[in-house]
Amino acid sequence: MEFESVTGRLREVRVISRPTADGRSSVTFRNFVIEMPFSKTVNLNIGALLAVETIKEGNYLILEVADYVPVHYGMINLDGTIPKEIRDQVMEEVSKSWHDGTSPETWIDVFAYPIGYLLTPSGFKKGYLPPLPGSTVRIMSKESFREFVCAKNGVDIGNVIGQDVHLTIDLSKALIYHIGVFAFTGSGKSNLTSVLVRRILNNTNAKVVIFDISMEYSVLLMDQLLKHKSEILTTERYSNNALDFSRKFIRTHVIPEELEGEIDRIKKSAEELFITGKVKTLYIPPAEQTNLTYGTLLELLKGQINDKYTAFAQKPLFSVMLKKLDILMRENKISKDSSIDDSLIPLLDEIEEEGKKAGLKDSSSIFSFISSLRSYLNLEEIEGDEYDIEKLAIDILDKEESSPRLFIFELHNLEEAREVVASLLEEVMSRRKRWFSSSPILFVLDEAQEFIPFDTRQRDKSELSSAAVEKLLRHGRKYHLHALISTQRLAYLNTNVLQQLHTYFISVLPRPYDRQLISETFGINDTLLERTLDLEVGQWLLVSFKASLPHDVPVFFSAPNNLNEVKEAFEKSGQGDTFGSK
Repeated sequence: MEFESVTGRLREVRVISRPTADGRSSVTFRNFVIEMPFSKTVNLNIGALLAVETIKEGNYLILEVADYVPVHYGMINLDGTIPKEIRDQVMEEVSKSWHDGTSPETWIDVFAYPIGYLLTPSGFKKGYLPPLPGSTVRIMSKESFREFVCAKNGVDIGNVIGQDVHLTIDLSKALIYHIGVFAFTGSGKSNLTSVLVRRILNNTNAKVVIFDISMEYSVLLMDQLLKHKSEILTTERYSNNALDFSRKFIRTHVIPEELEGEIDRIKKSAEELFITGKVKTLYIPPAEQTNLTYGTLLELLKGQINDKYTAFAQKPLFSVMLKKLDILMRENKISKDSSIDDSLIPLLDEIEEEGKKAGLKDSSSIFSFISSLRSYLNLEEIEGDEYDIEKLAIDILDKEESSPRLFIFELHNLEEAREVVASLLEEVMSRRKRWFSSSPILFVLDEAQEFIPFDTRQRDKSELSSAAVEKLLRHGRKYHLHALISTQRLAYLNTNVLQQLHTYFISVLPRPYDRQLISETFGINDTLLERTLDLEVGQWLLVSFKASLPHDVPVFFSAPNNLNEVKEAFEKSGQGDTFGSK
């Protein structure tokens, strides 16, 4: 392990407690205060890693820098009780000593906290040992930082702030454990999400499904739509003319300022998408139109048995029907999510015959129940040419190389968007359970608070979408179905989902509640999260729990500009190169 030449001393260990965000309990953090010699050239930044000797010989505790402040001995007790003339004279001398850089009365107070790792003679391992106050503290070198933090042979997603190191992550592993992108409006959530989608498409075999209610991702990922097999899905009807489509595309989509000079190229690209059949109108059936599943039928039968108005003479027959239905499902390995079909008819005939033998009247409720089921089964399903949720789910789950890899849903109506999210996730999960595959699929929910709000309601369909997304996050991983959720306000989010995310990208979150919630969920020191308030657009704090990084280390980094990659692709296509359209 290599270290910088500058060393410091551990002066103090502080234990800080505060109430949790919900006020129900308290949370405690250890903050270490380290004295470092003052130097304008010292390689010390927020997020730098330090090593301090512990109570066990040969073992060093790894710390992460959360803040640092230059200190001068002459300023420690300088307050308003001292005459102004003396204060001015002292401060003038202090100012000179900073520029001189050799004064023994100057130093840097470094505030750091343990990240749960030890450096042992056999390498890094999880754990904590008390450090020795007054002992030497060393700064990890750039090479050691890279070795400890970055994933070997990982995918480059930007530069570590203050370290001049490319941040590489294990993208496949990050996918498996779900991803969250949290930042205030204007911090670059869409940019980072687009960068991650690019890296996923070009470095893994995963498919990506984006639910876009802001109408921006078709522009942000225009070159990827043309490069890969892809689909833009909309509920609107477009003209059959490519030129008319491109004009409407420009009017209805968000065009970033940096791409305003590329309007003509965007138009031509939109025309190419239309001509190559990558724009499809999605048919959404009426909300009340649903398929009757075996699970629903089981619930209906239980309801008839428990209904106090059902005649006592008929309840045993309903119980027999329930038992025989259970046997039918077991023998034929039918899941509750499967729609009922003709295989149910022999069972209906048998129960109907039993009812007649029992002398039940033709007007009995069990006969009416059976008759209504027959009417449903005899209803001919009209196969239309419409591209619906079922056909879309089949395309998403298709393992063939010729199948689309990128799907962007453009959903103007929020209630309709929630309904689509719920229906598609249920259909995909149901089909994946019946025909298992290890091909990964990532679902991207931009403005996630609209789909998984804390306060759900049935009338606006948020209850449907929230339940479907929570199910995806809880159970999707074992079926290789994954999620990336992006939001600007955690307070409005169904907080159950936060427990399912193992990789967080955090930028500016002005509200203390949001920062505290992240801090408690992931065990990040409050001081470190406060530093996110100083981040510029495109700068992020990456926190990953056993997912994208080899060790659980919070890392500040600058993400690449996605729009530069779009413009680069436009430049290449303008020079005769193509996007590699498929």
